[in-house]
Amino acid sequence: MAKTIILIAEDNEVVHKTLTSGLSKEYNLLHAFDGAEALMIAADKKPDVILLDLMMPVMDGRTVCKKLKSNPNTRSMKIVMVTGRDEQHDRLVGLEVGADEYLTKPCSFKYIKRAINKVLNRVPY
Repeated sequence: MAKTIILIAEDNEVVHKTLTSGLSKEYNLLHAFDGAEALMIAADKKPDVILLDLMMPVMDGRTVCKKLKSNPNTRSMKIVMVTGRDEQHDRLVGLEVGADEYLTKPCSFKYIKRAINKVLNRVPY
């Protein structure tokens, strides 16, 4: 069985490296460091899941999510927003623009992997 392809869209170098080191054994990873790059890679490579930071340069995560979910060629991609923004309003807006899951940093790899499996319908609820 082929490994799940995950796009890590995160501009913070330390967080990006941490996610990469924690996920690289189980998943094939793609990397984006700003919103526009994430949008381009997602449209081109069609990852199974996108771990999408909310606050990124060039284009924020909400805009990226909205564009992907409004495009017939990318709307089925699963998006997990992973952000430091934990206000109820931020969570609600993230879900309203199409995020399939919303996690706040910091979070454990066990929690991230559970969210990935959840959006891919590999675990109940």
